[in-house]
Amino acid sequence: MGLMGGAPPTSGADAERLFAAGITYICCEAWPQAYVCFVRSAREDAPTRYNQALCCFHVGWYEESYRLLAEAERLLDDKPGKGSGLGIPSMPRLQPPEAFRRWDTDGELPRSPLLPETPRDDALTLILRLRAETAFRLGRCEEVRTIAARLGHRYKHLENLLKTIDR
Repeated sequence: MGLMGGAPPTSGADAERLFAAGITYICCEAWPQAYVCFVRSAREDAPTRYNQALCCFHVGWYEESYRLLAEAERLLDDKPGKGSGLGIPSMPRLQPPEAFRRWDTDGELPRSPLLPETPRDDALTLILRLRAETAFRLGRCEEVRTIAARLGHRYKHLENLLKTIDR
């Protein structure tokens, strides 16, 4: 009997297909199905841990989400060539046009999956934004403050969390 009473974890091409299926499920907000795909893929990397954490967050399993996000950040920092990105070689950071930057900083918590090709800085930002929201749900207010400062206080949803904490 495998994980959660289902099939055992998988590797190779099947693991990649399960990871891709998990991404599709996230895009449809099918959190349980996505989570199972990521667990079954048996991948041990930052994108998988982040995506599992995103699923846990959206079903209210905050302690597990928090644990997985800490692991995702650690795995991201353990990645060889950690200054370069997750899956692409080092390149200058391309800034999107102002309208996209404003949308990103003014918007709510992103629900997007983390892909292996995501540049490291963008991956770390996704991890930290979800980690701050999760820490808030767990009452870890100092961590929310620390993460907001680490991200330069540029995300409106984190600033709104800080206003709630400071009331």
